[in-house]
Amino acid sequence: FALVRPTFSVAQSWYDAFRGSLRLLPTKGLNFLMSYTLGNARDHVSGLNIGGEARPVLPVVQGDEASINRALDFEKGPALFDARHRFVLSFGYELPRLEDQPLAVRLLAGGWQMNGIYQAQTGFPFSVTQGSVLDIRYMTSRPDIIAGCDPNDGPKTTQQYFNTACFQALTLAQTGERPGNAGRNSVRGPGFQRTDLSLFKNFDITSRQRLQLRIEAFNLLNQPRFGQPAGTFGAVNFGQITTSEDGRIIQLAVKYSF
Repeated sequence: FALVRPTFSVAQSWYDAFRGSLRLLPTKGLNFLMSYTLGNARDHVSGLNIGGEARPVLPVVQGDEASINRALDFEKGPALFDARHRFVLSFGYELPRLEDQPLAVRLLAGGWQMNGIYQAQTGFPFSVTQGSVLDIRYMTSRPDIIAGCDPNDGPKTTQQYFNTACFQALTLAQTGERPGNAGRNSVRGPGFQRTDLSLFKNFDITSRQRLQLRIEAFNLLNQPRFGQPAGTFGAVNFGQITTSEDGRIIQLAVKYSF
């Protein structure tokens, strides 16, 4: 075998949050739910060989509690899925059916329904690593953060999202003495905003049959949702954002209920 790596469970996770919501029950055709979460998710590892989580920096000896505790202390930081702020507003509004009005008025002005969801969220964290740089003692190589420099105080552009000048590499000789002091998941990626909206027109054919025309817009305002910046120190694209999710999508549909 090229590699045999034992796995054992010692890592932990913590989650603290404040959550608040405001709800309007259906009133004259209108309803909404507004919610906000201030969260803080921390852990030693967010996934084993999944989700882009690098291996821990410090090696451990199974059964040696001192080495395990040192490694856990060094890895403790924001979870990969930690979203510090999240706000969601969902609503629905249904116009009166105007059943006492003439047929032409009911067809034009009655049976309309609108639904929407607005989301806003701060970005997820990630770690900066030294990539392919050789390391004498440690399993994952992270650079140093220059004292007094905040990597999250950056231009926030796709060409340079965070302050890349805050990091400096260790020499190979230095890796024999200590690991880099950059913490796990110490840099935050971009947040996002998104608005989804749908408009329905209902036609009641009989008491048991209904025809519904639907137009649905996902990411109606075409707001960009960028991927994480490149976090490999020394790479040509270090600090750059090169991926994003799809833009606006609009779809039309017909629904027949019977």
